[in-house]
Amino acid sequence: MPLDAIRSLGAKMYLNKYFEDFGEVIEVEVEPKSNMATMLVQLKGEAAPLWLKVNYRVEPDAFVVVHFRCEREWVGNALNRFLGGKRFDISSGFTQTVLNLLL
Repeated sequence: MPLDAIRSLGAKMYLNKYFEDFGEVIEVEVEPKSNMATMLVQLKGEAAPLWLKVNYRVEPDAFVVVHFRCEREWVGNALNRFLGGKRFDISSGFTQTVLNLLL
């Protein structure tokens, strides 16, 4: 299995743990060189899936969500309001190892 496919599968599995109340992450494409991830998500109550782009940055002790873009403007605005700039602690050795593999 190519590294890109492993990254995408790992990111999808990780994100779906936190996303299940809102829907399902169907597809993830991680672009480590540009610090961007593109996701196809199926939101609960929506007829069709939609694309979501996330700009991120990885710091020594945190994963930081920089900005969201979505084809549904209100979804991007809501995500930026509540998660834009949010830092997720990655100080544990295990978490850093996983992120290094994924990103």
